[in-house]
Amino acid sequence: MDVIALALHVVGSIGVTVGIGAVLLFCVWRILCTLEQGTSYVRRLHQIPCSRCAYFTGDYRLKCTVNPMSALTEEAIDCSDYVSNSPECGSFCSQNTPPYQYIKELVKR
Repeated sequence: MDVIALALHVVGSIGVTVGIGAVLLFCVWRILCTLEQGTSYVRRLHQIPCSRCAYFTGDYRLKCTVNPMSALTEEAIDCSDYVSNSPECGSFCSQNTPPYQYIKELVKR
C-alpha cells in the first residue's frame, strides 16, 4: 500500500508541476501575442498623415478643414486630399499626385 500511495503522490506532484508550467507558458504566450498586436496597431496609427498636412489646423474643434470627420482616424491613412506642409516640398506636393502634375505646377510658377 505504501508503494501505491507513494506512486500516486509522485504522479500527482508531477501533474501539478506540469499543469502550473502549462498555465505559465500560456500566460507568457498570450502576453507576447498581445504585445505583437499592440505594436502592429501603433505602426498603423503612425501612418496617419494628418499632422503633416497643410489642411491640418491643430485645433481640437476643427482638426482638418477639408475632411473634419476623418481627421486623425484610420480613415485618413489614404486621404486623397493630403498636401504636405513641409517647406522643401512646396505647395504642389501631394501624396497621390502623379509626377506630371509636379511639372505643370513648376511651369506655372
